[in-house]
Amino acid sequence: MTQGATRARVLHWFVRGGVARTSDGKEIAIDVDPIVIGRDEGAQIRVDDPEVSAIHCELRAVNEGILVKDLGSTNGTFVGSVRIREGVVTTAAEVLVGQTRIAIEPSGKQRVDVGYADRFGDLVGSSPKMRRVFGVLEKVANTPLSLLILGETGTGKEVVAKSVHDASDRKGGPFVVLDCGSIPASLAESILFGHEKGVFTGATERKKGALAEAHGGTLFLDELGELPIDLQPKLLRVLAERQVKRVGANVTEPIDVRVLAATRRDLGVEMNAGRFRSDLFFRIAQVRVELPALRERLDDVPLLVEEICKRVGKPQAAPIVEAWIDRRLGSYDWPGNVRELVNVAQVAATLADTPDAIDDVLTLARDSVADEPQRAQTAFAEAKRGAIAGFERDYFTQLSRGAKGNVSEMARQSGMERHHVRAYLRKYGIEKG
Repeated sequence: MTQGATRARVLHWFVRGGVARTSDGKEIAIDVDPIVIGRDEGAQIRVDDPEVSAIHCELRAVNEGILVKDLGSTNGTFVGSVRIREGVVTTAAEVLVGQTRIAIEPSGKQRVDVGYADRFGDLVGSSPKMRRVFGVLEKVANTPLSLLILGETGTGKEVVAKSVHDASDRKGGPFVVLDCGSIPASLAESILFGHEKGVFTGATERKKGALAEAHGGTLFLDELGELPIDLQPKLLRVLAERQVKRVGANVTEPIDVRVLAATRRDLGVEMNAGRFRSDLFFRIAQVRVELPALRERLDDVPLLVEEICKRVGKPQAAPIVEAWIDRRLGSYDWPGNVRELVNVAQVAATLADTPDAIDDVLTLARDSVADEPQRAQTAFAEAKRGAIAGFERDYFTQLSRGAKGNVSEMARQSGMERHHVRAYLRKYGIEKG
């Protein structure tokens, strides 16, 4: 088959248990690990179509059928005539990427193994999504494979990286964390690769970079999507050659480092916009895991609370804290994810012995529950809104006091973005300082 402006190329796909067959006879099994479709050489299915983005979309098996997810493509991914960002194909359908048609024919619902463990290292969770994550981590922890950890702020990406390091044969080596989002652009190369004495103003001594410091262990690149674009090919070369040259040096030195990385950015969008190199992505994302937001696994809250209470030395407080959270925050969506839950549960477990005492500590608005009878259809909703508003008001008031009005510190402690913190401060008229 040939591709033209009016003639679309057709590829036939079959769900997990079958294979993906292209017109040239190539076969690739579709399983729970994502298969990337695009023009980039690193894509598992490379499509020679000028209207297809370098990293266009991905397919993977789920219980219901085939999950189709657009990766920030320029021209979009369509199922039939509907442009989608993400959707599950359960019956025979046609996916259009550029001028390439992909005929997807699911073979029916498939059982996807999500594993049995309810914890991995310092991570806990019994929900299917987390058990699937644990299953992947158990398989890759003691391998040399690079791992890209995706997820919102506060979902526990650094905890995943440290747990993987501790479960590997590198656990006796260093675990070095480098936050790419906090690197000054002018010092980025020096911080990553090291520098020689006197090579620039302030370089008063020869210094190792993060890569050399992690020799024999693991380097965790947090917020990988923030890495300066001009530094990305240099990092790729270092990872490929396994040797690093300090800024101002004439010789290289060997390094033995496993790289784990995390990001909350959509790297598909970043790659298609030219802000992130696809070759570096495929080098680091040999394995990908995506951590679900806490709102997507609320059934894990009791288990998490129990673990948090144990870690602060108050295991007996767990039932009380669980009951309080269920009563006051049962429908809360936890924008700061697990990190926010940890902050709240630690306060509740440490300072309170009863649900009423927790109310006193966190000063939830008591007037949210009306003293007089209300209409049954509105009483619960109004009480819930009042309780949540009261919690938010007092949580951010205490947060602001503790951080002395520093919004960046407040964002770090709450596990939220700075603009979200500012929005709450404005909403409740809380002074910064």
